[in-house]
Amino acid sequence: MNKKINSLAGFLLAAVVVSLSSCSDDKENNSETSAVPLLENYSLKSEGIYPESVDFDHKNNRFVISSFNKGMVYTLSPDGKTLSPLVNDANLIAALGIYTDETNDRIIIASGDAGASEKSGANGSTAGKIAYVGIYNAKTGSIIKGINLKPLTSAGAFPNDIATDANGNIYITDSFSPVIYKIDKDYNASVFVTNPAFAAPSGSFGLNGIVYHKDGYLIAAHTQGNKLFKITISNGSVTEITGLDNAFKAPDGLEWSGNHLIVVENGLAEGKVHLLSSTSNWAAASKVKEMAIGQTEFPTSAYAADNGTIYVLNSYLGKLLGGDKTQADYQIKGIKF
Repeated sequence: MNKKINSLAGFLLAAVVVSLSSCSDDKENNSETSAVPLLENYSLKSEGIYPESVDFDHKNNRFVISSFNKGMVYTLSPDGKTLSPLVNDANLIAALGIYTDETNDRIIIASGDAGASEKSGANGSTAGKIAYVGIYNAKTGSIIKGINLKPLTSAGAFPNDIATDANGNIYITDSFSPVIYKIDKDYNASVFVTNPAFAAPSGSFGLNGIVYHKDGYLIAAHTQGNKLFKITISNGSVTEITGLDNAFKAPDGLEWSGNHLIVVENGLAEGKVHLLSSTSNWAAASKVKEMAIGQTEFPTSAYAADNGTIYVLNSYLGKLLGGDKTQADYQIKGIKF
């Protein structure tokens, strides 16, 4: 373990969370504009990419994948043969949650810094100091708008995952500050809600994955607390979703699969995917099934396809945080419950 990683090991190994948010794909519906032939599994061959989040861009018929280590965004063709760079923005340090907003032909990316990416400052000096959201043309990857969120919080920042509502507003979780940001349709940024329940001890991750429900609320995962919160958009009220004691650990990415909620448990725990249901409009929930992926694989996010397949991103981030940047094979694993 080199000096840089050694100096950050206590912080990173306890804290790193990867969110395909997430982000994660956060769409309530995943209706495809045309039939998309998807494979059962995918392998990403690129040394040191360490992907964080995955989504699918139906209009351009390709997966979209963020890179924690490279701070870039890539596309993967549905036949699995072509992995290509799409966004290379110097402001993206660790590219985290990614959202394909097909209604507005844009891709939204959250970026923070845990001190372990290629663009991070020496010896973790920039950890927690970056809070950036980039909005890009979905087809070309050209930037539409870059937004600095750091002035909105005096604490450490780590924007993680993304959701959008029916009016085109963007919501972003922060893992280091107890806030959810909002960016309106005119790209004005603000703190949508702050709540003590979102906080986490120093060196750990708080809020992570987030999704929007068409009935007017958000659901956000709290990694350190092993919880899910329901946040009403009209008034910002926050309630913990009950019935989930010991249902999962280290929840990361969230994704809708019909009326069920997918919770990706990352490699800070055992690395599983959980299927939840609710009969109370998500005031309470229960676990229906779970499937093991693997701690070493470090799953972080998922995309739910219309064919019933859940595509889970295996990031191998534990290796990166241990100082090994040589991992060259990552997977998007298809599972069915």
